[in-house]
Amino acid sequence: MIFRLAEGIARGENFGECLKKILEEKGISPSEFAKRAKIPHSTLYKILSGENPRYETLSKIFSALYEKKKFVALIAARYILEEFSFDRRVRLYPATTLEDAIISAVRAEKEGAGVIVCAPIISGLIEKIVDIPVVTIKPKDSIVEAVKVALEKL
Repeated sequence: MIFRLAEGIARGENFGECLKKILEEKGISPSEFAKRAKIPHSTLYKILSGENPRYETLSKIFSALYEKKKFVALIAARYILEEFSFDRRVRLYPATTLEDAIISAVRAEKEGAGVIVCAPIISGLIEKIVDIPVVTIKPKDSIVEAVKVALEKL
């Protein structure tokens, strides 16, 4: 989408006309897009009517059109993460301390994570820090195994 808009500009087409076509194809109203781009409605309507945008406005328009691919952020100890392989939609964030986990959660949100998966010991705190959903790992089987091993060592 951004590339089509840039191509139109490179070909000398009217920026407003190119943007109008893209908004129509996506089914986005000008007022909705103005909110998303954080520009005044009147400014967007002027652009759609043929007025050339300022650089700052152009930057906001391109940022609003840019579609980041969301991913799942998995925060856990490195040795646990090494045992599994996931598809490209899952990014691994190794953490050995609570501080590492908090930093990883904030970084994951900034990088575009749609959801964070983490241990129960830290999930409550992370939920208070980030504005995306947090899913808690419930390690039932590993807890049972750990207790069995501990009982054998008694």
